[in-house]
Amino acid sequence: MTEIDKLKVGAAFDRAAAGYDAIARFQHDVCARLSTYLPTGFAPARILDGGCGTGYGAQLLQQRWPDAAITGCDLSPEMVRQTQARGIAAICGDLEQLPFANASFELAWSSLALQWCQPARAFAELRRVLAPGGTLAFTSLASGTLHEIETAFAGIDQHRRVLPFTTAAATESALAAAGFTHIRVVQERWITRHADFHALLATIRGIGAGHTGSDRRRSMMGKAAWQTAQARIEAMRGADGLLPTTYEVLFALAEKK
Repeated sequence: MTEIDKLKVGAAFDRAAAGYDAIARFQHDVCARLSTYLPTGFAPARILDGGCGTGYGAQLLQQRWPDAAITGCDLSPEMVRQTQARGIAAICGDLEQLPFANASFELAWSSLALQWCQPARAFAELRRVLAPGGTLAFTSLASGTLHEIETAFAGIDQHRRVLPFTTAAATESALAAAGFTHIRVVQERWITRHADFHALLATIRGIGAGHTGSDRRRSMMGKAAWQTAQARIEAMRGADGLLPTTYEVLFALAEKK
C-alpha cells in the first residue's frame, strides 16, 4: 500500500490555497452534487467538514442549515485560514486523528479528501466523532481516475503519477468493517477538459493534487521522456479539440448506530 506523506499533502495545499477556488470548478461541482445525496428532512445541529479546503462545502452546508454549528478541519493551515475567512470555524487536523471528542457531530461531511487517507483509520475516526444515529457523507476518488495521466507516463519509469485509488466495493467493505450501517456507495464518471497538456497538469498541481505517495518521482524527467508522454496525451484529444481528464467519483452515505 502506498504511504501518503501527510506533511507534503499539507504543504501542497498550503501552496494552492490562495488560488484554489479560481480553478477548482470540478471540486465545487462535486461538493454540490454530494449535497443532493443527503436525505430530505435531515437537520443536523453539529456538522464536521473534514478536509474542508477553502470552506466552499462548509458554506454550502451553512446555507442549507443556517442554525447548525459547522466546524471545518484540514491538514493545511492556509486552507483553514481560507475557511475562517468565510466566517466558518475551522482548525488544523488529520482525518486519521481528528481533534474532537467522541460523539461531537450529527453529520460528518468530507468531499475529495479521503483519497489522501488510509480508509480504516479515517473511517474509524469519523465514526468515533459521530453521535449515535449520525450520518457520514463523503466523496472520494476510485480506480480509473486520471487514467489519461497513467497512460501517458506508462513504461517511462517505475514511478507513479497518480495515487492507487480505491474501488466502490472496497469502500463499502471498509465502512462496514468500521461499524457503519445503511451504507450506500454510488460511482459517477466525471470528465473535465483542457486546452493542452500543460493546462491539464497545471490544474492538477494548482489544486494541490499532485501525487505525494512514497513511490512518486522526486527528480526531473528527461526531455525525450516528457515528449513521449506529451505525444500520448495529444493522441487523446477529442473532437472538441480538448484533452479529457477522467475522474471516477464515489458518493457515499453511511450511518452510525
